[in-house]
Amino acid sequence: MAAACEGRTGFAFLVDERDGRIAPAVPMLRELAPVVAHHGDLPRVLEQLAPLEPHGVVTFSDSTMEFAAAIAEALGLPYNSRETCAVLRSKLKQRRCLNAADVGNVRTFGFALERRETVALPADVPFPAVVKPDVGAASKDAVFVASRDELTARLAELTPGVAYVAEEYLPGAPLYEVDWLADYLSVESVVSGGAIRHLGMSARLPPAPPFREGGVVFPVLPGGETAAAVTDLAERAVKAVGITIGLVHTEIKMTPGGPQVIEVNGRLGGALERLVPRATGADPVRLAVDTALGDPLSGGFGAPGRLAMVVWVQPPVGATAVAEAPPIRELRALPGVFGVDRVRKDELDWRTGSLGRVFDIWLDGASLAELGERYRTVAGVLDDGIKWR
Repeated sequence: MAAACEGRTGFAFLVDERDGRIAPAVPMLRELAPVVAHHGDLPRVLEQLAPLEPHGVVTFSDSTMEFAAAIAEALGLPYNSRETCAVLRSKLKQRRCLNAADVGNVRTFGFALERRETVALPADVPFPAVVKPDVGAASKDAVFVASRDELTARLAELTPGVAYVAEEYLPGAPLYEVDWLADYLSVESVVSGGAIRHLGMSARLPPAPPFREGGVVFPVLPGGETAAAVTDLAERAVKAVGITIGLVHTEIKMTPGGPQVIEVNGRLGGALERLVPRATGADPVRLAVDTALGDPLSGGFGAPGRLAMVVWVQPPVGATAVAEAPPIRELRALPGVFGVDRVRKDELDWRTGSLGRVFDIWLDGASLAELGERYRTVAGVLDDGIKWR
């Protein structure tokens, strides 16, 4: 954010210090810009923001989207409506919205888990199904269930008092000619002034069970007529949920019947703040700032010069800690690797979803073939070098 705003505009961070993930970063944030601590109190935020005379608001987090919309509405700033943000946050509301607009037809049912012993679901709930919190991100607490009996048997893994959805499982179909990429992708877009433009498409590495992200590759287009069909589907989904401004990350899966929307996210996709500049030279965070300030969309978003990838190293479902791992210097020395982040090594739990990974490994290549070879080298070192408890 500081780099994106430098020479462009002043900015302030809005921080809920009750969030344990954010509190440790507040001293560093204060060195970069003013920090407004809000505790979810809108009048208090508006009072603190008044002297700063804000011209735009932007967030990169699902959980802060609705609060950002409330601030924008109160200050008369451009942002997606509170109703649109509510649709983006709720998986049930979003699927109903997409189905009503004929953007796919994926059967989805909501239910409240009051006790871990039983749950009431309509007789026509489809199985197999994906069960996940209605409001959530990063596949946290998401599970695959093959039947109603299996769902009943796995209720102990779910959290009482949380609203869940049971969504029809979408079987996969080949999306790329290479065998090391997954059967789903995301379309990275920006919306402004009634126009939808695309930065590119991100391929995915195969997920770890049950649905934890394995990594992202940018930019990669599927072959044949698939790219055009996916682009059209993404644009219809963006319009259906009512997004009018900002960055959008639309996840789409290839099925035997064609592409289907997994979900629409009204924000920049994870890892793209680092992958897009590496691949094209464009800065999507700067683009988000410019769009929030009402700048017209530029003629282009940089020309792809390379492909960039992040490998998210997920623990096995039963792992609780990393017992042994390759040294970071060894991983950094591998061909194409330009960064290695150690995320965590203990207190591992697959239920935390994609955020429970242990390493982020960043690499690039001049072609998909070269990147694939480099990825296989990294995967081999990880397979040989990581021991789990």
